[in-house]
Amino acid sequence: MKRIRPDYYNLFTCTANQCPITCCQEWKISVDPDTYHQWKTLVPPKTISMPKSNLADYTIQKEDFTIISLNEQKKCPFLDEKKLCQLVTAYGDCALSQTCKIFPRDVHIFDTHEEETMMPCCPAVIDLWNQKEILSFPEKFENDSVLFQIRSAILHLIQNAKMPLEECLLEIFYILLELYRNEPVTTEMIDDYFSSATVRQLKNAIEEIDLPILHTMKECNELIQDLSVNYKKEGLYLSYLNPILSLAKQISEGYEQMDLQHQWESFYCEFSSFQSLLRNYLSNEIFSNLLMPDADLKDMIIQTQWIALEYTAIRQSLFLKWISDGSTSLKYETVRDYIVIISRMTGYEEDDIYEYLENSFQELIWDWGYFALILSHGNDIK
Repeated sequence: MKRIRPDYYNLFTCTANQCPITCCQEWKISVDPDTYHQWKTLVPPKTISMPKSNLADYTIQKEDFTIISLNEQKKCPFLDEKKLCQLVTAYGDCALSQTCKIFPRDVHIFDTHEEETMMPCCPAVIDLWNQKEILSFPEKFENDSVLFQIRSAILHLIQNAKMPLEECLLEIFYILLELYRNEPVTTEMIDDYFSSATVRQLKNAIEEIDLPILHTMKECNELIQDLSVNYKKEGLYLSYLNPILSLAKQISEGYEQMDLQHQWESFYCEFSSFQSLLRNYLSNEIFSNLLMPDADLKDMIIQTQWIALEYTAIRQSLFLKWISDGSTSLKYETVRDYIVIISRMTGYEEDDIYEYLENSFQELIWDWGYFALILSHGNDIK
């Protein structure tokens, strides 16, 4: 079966012990059944300080999954002081679980082809995206269904460097809702909804909307706090979460509104300097996650909501971190690290995304107004 991948895919190289946010720490590392049975026959390397009878003894059951039990420092027990894997040193890659072998690569298998991408949970992937002005994705598919046509049109829209990212997402969501209301979708409908004339009309309408940033800030603070609840309980990502959650609570309890408004305006100027990187991030999310195997248009709408939620969580986290650090310049390393952390926190499976949205919102499919609320970036949406 034909495999397709974006242009940056073959450029990836794991930075191993040089990684600033190792995937062997503060993450639930799943162990597939074959690896688990293999581990029952393997004794721990002699270099491990607290050896057990076999490698399988270092795992626990979490819901329906087998995962590696992290140590008190929330690190994989096989990670040594030099941030290298002791399993690889002792047994080679053959002893690794499938998750460790393939990360941060991802593959989706469709009826006609397979799509390979990389996940934003790895700093080295973000570094790759930061080095490229724009990512290139395959556009020709044997499966020429309307859903693939919609995804291609959305990719073209989000990669239009002349449009602010928030505006792109708002237009994308509006068009998807309209297509969903008017199913069955045809190629002619897609061409019409994504035409330059229609997009221009949407742009003009969006620019007339007034959404005070303080309302957006309040909602985004609640979103980031809600996303963080379970990770706080488990003691994960605390060095990243504690500073921003403390400030989010202060803002919710009352802050000088005018000062906050001015702070946001200054922050957004800093944030905007990373638009190329963030555009690449969103483009990859759209190519990777907008259209899953066996998905329909409703699923694409849900995935769009999740992508928007991820983006706003990254943006709000960076705003809170920027204030916490004294409202100085926003560094690339900070942007990269929060993209990685939020991506790890929101890397849900499809069923889990549905469950989260159903439990957290009144309706599974948001109305466009709420979507616009969390994406606003000023006194109006311009």
